[in-house]
Amino acid sequence: MTYDYRYQLESFRVTGHRPQKTICPRCGRNKCFVRYVDTHNMYNYLGDDVGRCDHENSCGYHYTPREYFKDHPWLKDNSEPNYFASPKIVKPIPPKPQLQPLPIELVDKSHSPHSNFWKWFSNTCLQNLKISQEHIERTYMDYRIGATKCGEIIFWQIDEQQRVRTGHIMQYGSDGHRIQTPNWIHSIMIERGSLQKNFVLQQCFFGQHLLSKYPNKKVCIVESEKTAIFMAALYPELLWLATCGSSGLNVEKLECLRGRRIIVFPDSACFQKWKKILEQTRGLNYYIDDKLEKYASNTDLVDLLLQPQ
Repeated sequence: MTYDYRYQLESFRVTGHRPQKTICPRCGRNKCFVRYVDTHNMYNYLGDDVGRCDHENSCGYHYTPREYFKDHPWLKDNSEPNYFASPKIVKPIPPKPQLQPLPIELVDKSHSPHSNFWKWFSNTCLQNLKISQEHIERTYMDYRIGATKCGEIIFWQIDEQQRVRTGHIMQYGSDGHRIQTPNWIHSIMIERGSLQKNFVLQQCFFGQHLLSKYPNKKVCIVESEKTAIFMAALYPELLWLATCGSSGLNVEKLECLRGRRIIVFPDSACFQKWKKILEQTRGLNYYIDDKLEKYASNTDLVDLLLQPQ
């Protein structure tokens, strides 16, 4: 008998009682995750993440015993080919932290074109790229661009339910290059005591709030906010989102894009990393573009857009 039969999904047929469904490790929904039990060991659970989500189409998470022991070979008892060490004691899966949105008034009060970056961006669009003033203003309004009193730009992260997750603060020089370490609105608020220290940041895409405004637009994903707004001004028929960093693409963030047509443009040297994440997210209608891979590391679409002709 192989362990595929020894370890079975918990069910009334197998254990004589109803399965104790828990929170899915991928989609976070409660009472939809069925775990595998060890039929040779008092029907103990094999692991808190070894099982299958009921939402096969919208989530599709299924971590099998075969995959589990492949990932944890030290748990296998080599004295008997299909007999494994006793499974670990299963601990309850901690609930997903409750989202703590920031006040939307912060976005309204900061909404301003008076940042060093936006001045350079507007001039570059008008003079170098011949983008119309109308497209520039629409980009400014759509993405709710903000500015600090020191001329830093604020790229707000707002989800499709208009909940403010945080704001990314950056200072740029007159040449469009960043000149200081970026900061975050939530970090400043914690330092000032206007936000609790136990605040749990849950990021979303930059531009995610536009999904509900433009339900029929094809979605394009890039890494930086700078790239997203340049491409949005140049190609307004597409909806441009930014991950806000090379590590900002993950399965949880991608959930909001189910049912949308997606094109992904990873910066050079990030193609394989992002490709792997996309492959783990089942049910997405996406195409990942590798055109930047032939360039030096960290090259993005804007680098090609602004390079001398």
